Amino acid sequence: MINTAFLTDSPLFRNLDETERALILIIGQVRAFEAGQAIFREGDAGDGLYIVVKGSVRISKQSATGEEALAVLEPHAFFGEMALIDFAPRAADAIANDPSELFFIPLKELRALIETNHQIALKVLFALCEVMAQRLRETNERYMSVFTIAQWGQQGTPDGLFPLP
Repeated sequence: MINTAFLTDSPLFRNLDETERALILIIGQVRAFEAGQAIFREGDAGDGLYIVVKGSVRISKQSATGEEALAVLEPHAFFGEMALIDFAPRAADAIANDPSELFFIPLKELRALIETNHQIALKVLFALCEVMAQRLRETNERYMSVFTIAQWGQQGTPDGLFPLP
C-alpha cells in the first residue's frame, strides 16, 4: 500500500482538496523501476505524466559524446507533463537513477478529468504554469551563465587563452 501523501507534496497537486486528490489517485497507478531502467525514451509518444514517489529519475538527452543529464528528479517532482499540453513526442529520455516508485497518470484519463472538473483543471493548470515558469527562469539563468563565460573567453588574451585572476 502506498502512502498517498506524495500528492499533497507534489507541486502539481498540492492545491487540490482531499476529494480532488482522490480522483487523481483513482486514475493513476504506481509503477516500479529498477536502477538504469528506461521509463521512456526521446521520441516515444507522450502517454501521461509521472510523479516521483521514491528514488530518483534522470532526465537526459543523447549527444555525440553520450548521455547528457539535464536534471535529476527527487521525490515529489513530476515529469512528462508536456504531454498534457501538446501531443508532441517525448523530448528527452527518463531513466530510473536508482530503484524507484513512480505514480503514473495516463494522459487520456487526466484530460477527461480536467475537462469534466473545472476546479481541478484551474488548480492543476495554474500549478503547471507556476512550475514551468520557474523552470524557464532557471534555464534562462543557465543560458546566461554559459553565454557570459563564452563572451569572457572571446575577450581573453590575444593568443585566445583565458586570463588568470
